[in-house]
Amino acid sequence: MRITAIGETMTELTQGSFQKFVRVNRFAVIHFWARWNGYDATMKDVLQSQIPVELAALIGFGMLDTDPSEHHDICRLHELRNLPSLALYRDGSLVLTLTGLREPNEIIAYLRELVSGAAPHGV
Repeated sequence: MRITAIGETMTELTQGSFQKFVRVNRFAVIHFWARWNGYDATMKDVLQSQIPVELAALIGFGMLDTDPSEHHDICRLHELRNLPSLALYRDGSLVLTLTGLREPNEIIAYLRELVSGAAPHGV
């Protein structure tokens, strides 16, 4: 399995860019994060360094800082209760939200299900 660094292709999202990002990317993964949460740095590292090349090429990866008040509506829509959280989108629709730090192999399994069209096993 080849691994890629997607850090350069992770898009920093805002309230204004969020909806467009999930619409224009057939498959999108949004990392909800906050500076004060140490687990978010670990999650970001997993996303930047552990995703197989074939998946990274198919998925748009975005990040949304949960702290700015203008982002709170998006967080409420996703019913975020804890960080880090990942929202997985297919064709502009939310498929699954994962909460908490996850092992790289678990994240990769969810991403494979996302792009295969299968319902992620968390649903």
